[in-house]
Amino acid sequence: MIKLHDVSLSYSQNTAEPVLHHVNLTVAKGELVLVCGESGCGKSSLLRLINGVAHTFCDAQISGEVLLDDEDITHAHPHDIAERVGSVFQNPKSQFFTLEVASELAFGCENLGVAPNEIRQRIGELSADFGMVHLLDRHLFTLSGGQKQKIACASVAAMHPQVLLLDEPSSNLDLAAVDELRRIVAQWKTQGRTVLIAEHRLSYLVDIVDRVLVMQDGQIAHDLSGSEFRTLDKAELYRMGLRSAQQVPEVTREPRPSSGTMVLKKLQFTYPKATEPSLSISHTELPQGQVIGVVGRNGAGKSTFVRVLTGLESKATGVVDINNRSLSGPRQRLRQSYLVMQDVNHQLFGESVESDVIIGTSGPDGKNEARLTEVLGALDLADKRARHPMSLSGGERQRVAIASAVLSEREVIVFDEPTSGLDLCRMHRVAHLLDALARQGKTVLVVTHDMELVARCCDLLLRVEKGRLTACEPCDDLALARTVRYLRGRDS
Repeated sequence: MIKLHDVSLSYSQNTAEPVLHHVNLTVAKGELVLVCGESGCGKSSLLRLINGVAHTFCDAQISGEVLLDDEDITHAHPHDIAERVGSVFQNPKSQFFTLEVASELAFGCENLGVAPNEIRQRIGELSADFGMVHLLDRHLFTLSGGQKQKIACASVAAMHPQVLLLDEPSSNLDLAAVDELRRIVAQWKTQGRTVLIAEHRLSYLVDIVDRVLVMQDGQIAHDLSGSEFRTLDKAELYRMGLRSAQQVPEVTREPRPSSGTMVLKKLQFTYPKATEPSLSISHTELPQGQVIGVVGRNGAGKSTFVRVLTGLESKATGVVDINNRSLSGPRQRLRQSYLVMQDVNHQLFGESVESDVIIGTSGPDGKNEARLTEVLGALDLADKRARHPMSLSGGERQRVAIASAVLSEREVIVFDEPTSGLDLCRMHRVAHLLDALARQGKTVLVVTHDMELVARCCDLLLRVEKGRLTACEPCDDLALARTVRYLRGRDS
């Protein structure tokens, strides 16, 4: 049993307002609990209390009692907590300690002093249960995002903890990988494990959770049973600041006309040592002034497509025409386009948020200063203007990169998973900015698994399969439902 009694937490003695304050919570053994709420509400801090990270590594100031089986774990040694509490983080790479899958599965057990024969038995059982026998000899960094998340879950489960904590585990997963994650969580539930999941994406958990905690401003604002949560409609979820619980959200965008055409001609690219082209597009016309959702399964070629389109692959051939201007080479396309990468750490260079977002502009004077203030405000970054980008949270860094793209004034702007890990409010803000770019006549492409974002702002759905563009259709309820089925592997 987990019990928090009148717990408050702050990360600095000088912090005026605690991150968590006067929290009371009891979680019974075997419960599956979803912890949700807007970014910054205290979800991750709640998990850090239970796994000991807050007092062990964050030097947090904690008052009250945090009990695991009647023992106050704020005074426990990390080794003792690790035997009973396992954690899976948002980015699985952050918790890998080895290079190969089998070694990673064994690592935690070895540190707990489990006998070698027992470790081998656990690895055999887990690899079968998790459907990853074929991955045991693979290098960790050759795996897909979904496979890495599966390895992270399995490596924690191998230590046989009583309690499992997952912090936004689905934020970087495609729909098929989310289905696999759901299967793993459901399996833990049937095994009688206690599981707490901090999450923005609700749809994959709604039918299996026992309980839902909705946090606001560092407190538990709503404590609902699973059955109570399942009766909430979309409006009630929105009032709580939560995303939709529907697998296929309702399309809510306003139709808008095209303001021009971008034509792709004979685009082709082949990776070194590959025997077949990784991308091959003979002729495709895409509208300007609209938001185009780029969808496809893992390995379909989505990232290759947008890298070629934006001029990041220097060996690519073919032509892109924009407003009857021919961009025949990667260098020309690079000058006219901007790509916000999925891992934005690769493109943040400045000493402050402001310096980063104005890199591609003429500076923060006059009109640009007003535009800078407007964009930072729209992305909830106004008070972060002087902060170093690396001191921000992952979601805040994502929004800094988006601000850079908006201010770049390029003709073609591509976003790769711009809303991963974002809550409802901030997802809507990103959608609003994409709308605004489209109204300015820009060609806006969004590579995404976030079907709520697609439903909110995408005019077209562009499907990528095996390096080809196989479908391009208006985004309506039927098209979105077909896309979700396809991405989940339910329909070809």
